[in-house]
Amino acid sequence: MDDRLPSFKLATHYDGKPYADGDRAQATVVESLQLVKKCKQDPSLVVVDVGGFLGDFGLYAAACGCQVYIFEVQPEYADLIRASIALNNFSTSRVHVLEKAVNDLPSNSKLTFSQKGGDTTASEGNLTVSTIRLDDVKWPSNSTILLLKVDVEGFELNVLRSAEKLFSENRIHHLIFEYTAWWTNRGAQKDLIPYVENTLKPKQLFALHRTAGNVYGPLNREVLDKFHETHVSRHLQTDIYARFVESDENSTLKVESYNLKKSFA
Repeated sequence: MDDRLPSFKLATHYDGKPYADGDRAQATVVESLQLVKKCKQDPSLVVVDVGGFLGDFGLYAAACGCQVYIFEVQPEYADLIRASIALNNFSTSRVHVLEKAVNDLPSNSKLTFSQKGGDTTASEGNLTVSTIRLDDVKWPSNSTILLLKVDVEGFELNVLRSAEKLFSENRIHHLIFEYTAWWTNRGAQKDLIPYVENTLKPKQLFALHRTAGNVYGPLNREVLDKFHETHVSRHLQTDIYARFVESDENSTLKVESYNLKKSFA
């Protein structure tokens, strides 16, 4: 992957690069965090990718020198991530792949999924995996999670509930999570942003453009109160960026004011 530096090699099932239009605004946020600089200054910093798929999000962080934890329940994709780790000569003591479902159930519970096209859906399916709470992961001693990314097909609320202690201890500084309110099995999405706001208590929230690199916000009260309703009625999908530390005065993140008609036309 050479769309940004540092580049890295990515193992896939097919020739060519994976679809990345939906990750451009994520890349805008990640680049503003200056992972290369920060992880060089403090090699103990951790980046967590829950719902790794091909692992490109976490592998980029590994190329920047960060410690990385990638959670992916589908064995074929976990194997591809391990192949990428080997191709890049990343140390397996610093880049970890865990085939567990991050969930707010007690750790070591069982969940069964159906697999379809790289997606997983909780059901009476053919893939049974153990769960783990992020609060129960054996993180490196006194480490800070610089960035947590969550993309788990509607289980985002469950993942975040599993990390409540980490958030309360201010060990997670930045969060990106997928927000899709309109699919029929996404009822819990209505509670997702209120939970982040009221329980996790970020400093600021931003909406990321689905296919472009634009970042909108900080989201104000009026926008947040209507966010779920407007996303359901217009069948919108986006990512949310939550900042849990004060803005760095040297931050390069460029943001625009949120306007539903212009921002997600």
